Amino acid sequence: MKKAFFLSAFFLWPIINFGRNTMVSQRILCLALALSFGALSGAAMAETAPECAPGATLDTRVEAVLAKTDRPANQRDNDAHRLSETRFVLSHVKPGDHVLDMGAGQGYASMLLSSAVCSGQVDSQNPQGWVDGYKMGPARDAMAAARPNVHLLTADFGKIPTPAVPYDVIFIGTVYHDTYNEKGHDALMLDKALLAALKPGGLVIVTDHATVAGAGTTATNSLHRIEKASVLADFKAAGFELVEDSKALANPADDHTKIVFDPQVRGKTDRMALVFKRP
Repeated sequence: MKKAFFLSAFFLWPIINFGRNTMVSQRILCLALALSFGALSGAAMAETAPECAPGATLDTRVEAVLAKTDRPANQRDNDAHRLSETRFVLSHVKPGDHVLDMGAGQGYASMLLSSAVCSGQVDSQNPQGWVDGYKMGPARDAMAAARPNVHLLTADFGKIPTPAVPYDVIFIGTVYHDTYNEKGHDALMLDKALLAALKPGGLVIVTDHATVAGAGTTATNSLHRIEKASVLADFKAAGFELVEDSKALANPADDHTKIVFDPQVRGKTDRMALVFKRP
């Protein structure tokens, strides 16, 4: 807002001085003043968006980010069944954060995160094979055009570059199992790279589809599921601390033997909700 004020003063001062020394039209002066105060008002509104207001509750923040009118209709259609995950993720994200959204797809979570971080930044990552195979290009480009604080990052999971500014949060939403399906996957190498990409105290949020006990990582491709014990072991080996193991997305009624795209379980799978911290 200060920046907007000084810019307004910079442009108005010559006009005001000119008005003092000549018979410059009062209409021009009034128009300049209106435009100036409009800019100030816009800056103030941006700074006081409900999700960015100091002390805003989680309910307020979630409601505000979901209400953004630039969100595509096909994303809004998923709001109801993704609400629990949205609340879980946003409870660990704050204004000003630098966030990596891994395996972001067409950007459902990236759009929400871009609002939640306010003046922060979101890197929305996908492997090139996903972008091409699922024809994500137009949707990703539209998101980046609509949200200046979203940066599109196209790289394989094992080749995500270390950011110039460390991340506050890395979100891996129901795609950690997919990293196992990438050619040449090395879980320890990947998770150590994530550790290095975070600032000290930074968080990794993992949600994923659970499989039957004892299955480990054997169903990551066939069912797109992974055992929680394997995820916990991976991140512990990489040097992370587990800070939350939530039941927010649990569904004991899920049939863990079905692929997650089966109509009987799609959108209703039993999911882990984990938060790890870089010490």
